[in-house]
Amino acid sequence: MQTDTSNKNFQIALEFIQFTNRSIFLTGKAGTGKTTFLKYIKEHSKKNIAVVAPTGVAAINAGGVTMHSFFQLPFSPFIPSSKGFTEVGENVTTKHQLLSKVKLAKTRIDVIQKLEVLVIDEISMVRADVLDAIDTVLKHYRNQHSKPFGGVQVIFIGDMFQLPPVTPSQDWQILSKYYASPYFFDSMVVTEMEPAYVELDKIYRQADEQFISLLNKVRNNILDEDAYEILQNLYRPDFEPIKNSGYITLTTHNSRADAINTEALQNINNASYFYKAMVEGDFNEKIFPLDEILEFKLGSQVMFVKNDLDKVKRYFNGKIGTIKTISDDEIWVQCHEDEPLIKVEKYRWENITYQINQKKNQIDEDVIGTFTQFPLRLAWAITIHKSQGLTFDKAIIDAGNAFAPGQVYVALSRCRTMDGIVLLSKITSASLYADQHILSFSKKQNKEQLNNSLLFEKQLYQTNTLLSLFSFIDAFNCAQKLSTLVKDLKNSFNATATDFTDNLFKKTEQFFKIGHQFSIELENLSKTDILPENNEAIQPRFLKATLWFLPELNMLLDIIKSPSVLTNNKEIAKSFDNLLKEIYLNINLKIQFFNALENGFNFNNYQHVKQSFVATAPPTSVNAKTDSGGFIHPTHPILHQELKAYRDDYAEQMNEQTFMILGNKTLDELATYLPKTKEDLEQITGFGKTKIKQFGGIFLQMINYYCKENNVETLIHTKENTKKEGTTSKLLDTTIKQNKPSTHEESFKLFKENKTIDQIATERNLKPETIQSHLGKYITKGSIAITELLPLEKATIIIKALENFDTTLGITPIQATLGNDYSFGEIRLVQAHLTFVKEKENS
Repeated sequence: MQTDTSNKNFQIALEFIQFTNRSIFLTGKAGTGKTTFLKYIKEHSKKNIAVVAPTGVAAINAGGVTMHSFFQLPFSPFIPSSKGFTEVGENVTTKHQLLSKVKLAKTRIDVIQKLEVLVIDEISMVRADVLDAIDTVLKHYRNQHSKPFGGVQVIFIGDMFQLPPVTPSQDWQILSKYYASPYFFDSMVVTEMEPAYVELDKIYRQADEQFISLLNKVRNNILDEDAYEILQNLYRPDFEPIKNSGYITLTTHNSRADAINTEALQNINNASYFYKAMVEGDFNEKIFPLDEILEFKLGSQVMFVKNDLDKVKRYFNGKIGTIKTISDDEIWVQCHEDEPLIKVEKYRWENITYQINQKKNQIDEDVIGTFTQFPLRLAWAITIHKSQGLTFDKAIIDAGNAFAPGQVYVALSRCRTMDGIVLLSKITSASLYADQHILSFSKKQNKEQLNNSLLFEKQLYQTNTLLSLFSFIDAFNCAQKLSTLVKDLKNSFNATATDFTDNLFKKTEQFFKIGHQFSIELENLSKTDILPENNEAIQPRFLKATLWFLPELNMLLDIIKSPSVLTNNKEIAKSFDNLLKEIYLNINLKIQFFNALENGFNFNNYQHVKQSFVATAPPTSVNAKTDSGGFIHPTHPILHQELKAYRDDYAEQMNEQTFMILGNKTLDELATYLPKTKEDLEQITGFGKTKIKQFGGIFLQMINYYCKENNVETLIHTKENTKKEGTTSKLLDTTIKQNKPSTHEESFKLFKENKTIDQIATERNLKPETIQSHLGKYITKGSIAITELLPLEKATIIIKALENFDTTLGITPIQATLGNDYSFGEIRLVQAHLTFVKEKENS
């Protein structure tokens, strides 16, 4: 079908997608161009888009992926509320169970966070609980829990009067406690956020008004006497088609269709030719669009399963013909006697995934597998289910045993004319019915308010776009994480690192505050029906703000380009580098937006920059440069290598980051000052009593052996003692320490008195994070259960995140992914729990 962009509702649907963030339900009778619309928005949308469908074949045909693979959903029923779930058995998935089961790779999380439009094709077959599960996953990974689908615009495409979702009775027994029906429109999320209802009403497949009227009556289950008479006239139970006349039988069951095709093929007394598909890469057999091995004979009746890619358009999806010439390498098909033979070329189906294009900062399709085969199948029969989306000239319909709403309608609506229809079985009221939930849903839709709704949504979307230009929350959060990273690991950074991150934090904080204040002003000015780009009150304020922000942002970019930061650890450098690059790209994009809008806010100009933005590396390296020698050069490099090798091996055995065992600065001091006793070790940066007890002995053994072999003496007396002794004597100090509980013990004691972390922090005048670190030691010992400090669901989600991330890069990326609802302290508590579990397993 050619794209008819002049279709009014087609245009309205396009504008909703391109110029608003409102989700829409694009529906329409069979043959109104829904598939054509999907193809068009895939090719022309300026937003980051992903396409999913409920089945593998539907996903391949739509050029997308299955919902379950994209979101890694389990197949058990999803319960949207914890209420009553214990009553329905174990074969269910609750919200917290879902988030603990979902295992998304970092690349998929990146895609979800960049996603703007999610298209769900064949929505009639999508169950309500699956949609709520998708909503849960999107909210979690986008960290936008108050917005339906985590703020993603969802385009539902399909006809509710066609094939329904598969809902086994045992599943519906569970789900019926939560849902009025299994259909998508009764999901919790759609009930909360009703999509705009856009119906394509121009029928392209049929032209006969009498036939169109009959289809409408079947669709809505309102057959009158005239309609029953027409169906009766089409009933011919003894019909036998003339050989190669182009009729295909549509039946309700796979076994019946297969039997018809097999028998017809066997009745041809010609040699069989077998064609094996070429499958490359990742293309699971469950999503094969055709059988992997096709068997054809000269004279076989076949159907094309794809539209012709040639400009001549010799065939379409569903066109039937006869094989006139066949060999091991070639197949020639004739569809009508007066038409020339068609040389069939092999077609390549693609299995795709979605990846982030870092340079363009957008979602791209990535082909991960292909299936190459002749786009033909035997066509004496096909199931009604598989015929959805196809168009036939002649069909024998055997739908008397229809077992699902919409099957009869789908079968009849595949045909161009009534003249091409033969009913092999009677259509009775038992096989012809429409679900009352669907009829009720369709009737209540307000189709008259589309234009007003579109205008309102455009104004809202432009306003939010305008406000986003002055939002610096992302850059501010990254700068805050950078500052925390340097402060937490200050021994691994040079002295100027703190100055740099503090300055960056203050600058981004300034942008965040000023941008927020200006956004409030813009929001007040936007409270009209006028689009922001046409609002005369907004434009002068916008221009004035641009004049201030542009030079300030450019100065900030110059600061980012020269970080003057050194670290002696490559892992830490990588974490620092990723955060700084994120700030750089964020600020760089803002600058490009403001440059393009120097004459005023214009939505098309904004869209152009957003679509064409290419992330380029700055002129100088934006990263924390590593210094392999640390910040002092060890006097005994051979010893340094031996100590480092032991430290690295120990860290690997413990599955811990090397700098969490001993930092490079500590190794430098060991190989410079050569401590020989435990008292000497106390003078070394990074060596406290715990670490001395853990592995001080082995390091002293290595150092003493080295000193003896090389005849060198300790230089610990030359090291300035940076550990303050206080004013009391060591003896008095020791006595006090023996009688007074340690700071960790004090926190533990208060916790056992049923005080919360916040209460303990207030009483002890310490930060909650400090109290968490105190109590973490007791989790490691098994004295405190993780569930005493964190809800089980929250701990489970953190554990899953720790499994999906490389913890050698630190926990900053993990916290960034989990979002502001999860603190560094909570993540460390879970790490302590995992340490306890590991030690218990090994004991």
